[in-house]
Amino acid sequence: MLRIHFTARDLTGVAFAHHRALPISEAVMSLQVLRRGSVPLFRAWRSHVLERLPPRASLLGSLVPAVGWVPDFLTPSAPAFPGTGVFEAIRATPRERLATDVQRLSSHRRPPAWVRQLADGDRDTLDTVADTLAAYHDIAVTPFADRMRAVLDADRARRIDIMARAGIGALLAGLHPHAHWREPVLELPGLPGEGDVDFHLEGRGLLLCGHVFCGPRPRALLNDVDTPVLIYPPLRDPRTNDLVREPAPAHAAKSLATLLGRTRAAVLQALADPGGHTTTQLARHLGISNASASQHAAALRATGLVTSLRQANTVLHTTTALGTSLLSAPQNSSA
Repeated sequence: MLRIHFTARDLTGVAFAHHRALPISEAVMSLQVLRRGSVPLFRAWRSHVLERLPPRASLLGSLVPAVGWVPDFLTPSAPAFPGTGVFEAIRATPRERLATDVQRLSSHRRPPAWVRQLADGDRDTLDTVADTLAAYHDIAVTPFADRMRAVLDADRARRIDIMARAGIGALLAGLHPHAHWREPVLELPGLPGEGDVDFHLEGRGLLLCGHVFCGPRPRALLNDVDTPVLIYPPLRDPRTNDLVREPAPAHAAKSLATLLGRTRAAVLQALADPGGHTTTQLARHLGISNASASQHAAALRATGLVTSLRQANTVLHTTTALGTSLLSAPQNSSA
């Protein structure tokens, strides 16, 4: 069991990650999903990736097991997209940290010789790992980023609503069925073979981060260097059979111009509000019927501009990253 200990300062420092840039840990965790075999939720995604694996992809398999702990240096707390720092941060990993990570990795299984070279701070080897991970990221995450952000944005909106209505304790207690909040301690399942672990935040706060590729249980990225992060699987729309679908064909974007009539454009604009709207709230906001609000939201959802998440007897609608981008782009006219 993992027990995360909070102080009063830590509770005020709980925050949600924002997913304009998907963290590199999504790519790393997706490797675990890929290695575990076919999962119905990721069937289309897995087929896409297996057909396009980059050269030397097997190198990553020596560092990332199908289950369990992943070396911390692969998920640095740095900007999360190529060109903004994360791969540079990996290349700049201090030798001491590499040695610590490789030693822990070796305690679970015997790595190949080239992995042991990392412990000696071999920069050429580290560059190869960073380059391979960047190439894998471009195949496994980039084509699916809009859909992933849509799922994560809807999940985050729901949880922020819970925190606003019921407080931080209710948020932590409801993160996942395997999470138990016994103030001031959050209890989570530990990693296989790790035994009981107590981690004290000591005023550093905690970043909550939904991850599409998290797996069925929450997992924590905790060390003495990076920001403490708790990763959890997002709630998903039960109507979605494959959480990460094949990328839409290029011609799909052309249908957006025919989608937006005056009312539908107003619906999309309203759903860009922080937290989105339920169907009833949307209808009241625009002065239309519930049935009309539901129909417009469904049409926007079908073209990837809106995502919907059921909450008990209501449905919360929010714009996706694509919908937000469309709203921020210059518009020549509306029908």
